[in-house]
Amino acid sequence: MNNDLQVRNHIVELLAKRRDYQQEIIDLTRKYQYVVFYGCGAILNSIIDSWNEYVDRKIDYCCDSNSEKWGKSFCGIKCISPEELIAIKDKCAVFVTIGEFRPVFNFLTERGFPSVNLLYKYDLAASSFLAGHDHNEVVNNLCKVYGYLSDQQSRKVFDSIISRVLGDGKNIGIMVDICEKHQYFPADIIKLSEHESFVDIGAYDGDTVRDLAARTKGKFDQVFSFELDAINFKSLQHNVGLMPERDRVKIYNVGIWDSECDITYSIGQSQSTVGAGEAHGHVVRLDDALKSEKITFIKMDIEGAEPQALRGSQNIIRSQKPTLAICIYHDFKHLWEIPLYIKELVPEYKIYLRHHTNLEYETVCYAII
Repeated sequence: MNNDLQVRNHIVELLAKRRDYQQEIIDLTRKYQYVVFYGCGAILNSIIDSWNEYVDRKIDYCCDSNSEKWGKSFCGIKCISPEELIAIKDKCAVFVTIGEFRPVFNFLTERGFPSVNLLYKYDLAASSFLAGHDHNEVVNNLCKVYGYLSDQQSRKVFDSIISRVLGDGKNIGIMVDICEKHQYFPADIIKLSEHESFVDIGAYDGDTVRDLAARTKGKFDQVFSFELDAINFKSLQHNVGLMPERDRVKIYNVGIWDSECDITYSIGQSQSTVGAGEAHGHVVRLDDALKSEKITFIKMDIEGAEPQALRGSQNIIRSQKPTLAICIYHDFKHLWEIPLYIKELVPEYKIYLRHHTNLEYETVCYAII
């Protein structure tokens, strides 16, 4: 049996016995009197909307090892101490909402908690999507992408993602095993030059720009940083102003989209979602904003708006063939939609996948000539 057929059969088999992750979580919350999220930081904040949409069960408490948080509310949820949590351990399902989750898992399991879990918010959406979508189309698209992957590590990342989404989510180490550092600049596939002209779409507070400057020892031609969120933009503006290379870093308080228009977005600090929410901003096409600039590298992390931003960047991508680092973790469909679109734009791109956290966040598709 050839490799392509083996891959197809494996995906078909996983889909045929696909776990209904959304229903599993709902059933788990019904089994216990209390639902508790352990961890009161950014991950908790990012999960609330998905939890309310796909599970719709009250979160009774959150918990944290930091005593300064005890008794306070986070996302409207009272934080209790670990000792208070232990007192109700037989009555609660605990979801660990911390990136470095193993110490918490060990702490809880050693104390006899009956239900300690990770919560993959993007898998809740994927479960809902797969319940109403043509599986043949999913199989065909996943197989196409697999055939484009350029190295064994990319195939390992791909296998881990589909195994997690479709059937192996209870293996808490599944993403840890493929996690590697150096997001956007993995040394085995990205070779930075002294003349990079870097586009940072979803610049946040300038963290990636600072990383680029450190890696190149300040030797780059220019950076164009786009950040839609007004709060994040103020931090970006401040941090870039402190950089020795600030004269070569241009910042823009706009988003990148497939057309120029005013939009709304949700305010989420590290996660701001275009098209919904209470804040107002402006988006443009990268092809218009930087049409006369030399571009060597484009990075995108924009909370699910990557397909629209890619369409708005297609002329630059086709004509200049920059290195691409595009996040594909916000939507299960992006696992195939983004690589296939990139190959449509520039067939000679080599496609790589790398994963950069212990959870489902920060999977990046790299395209390199």
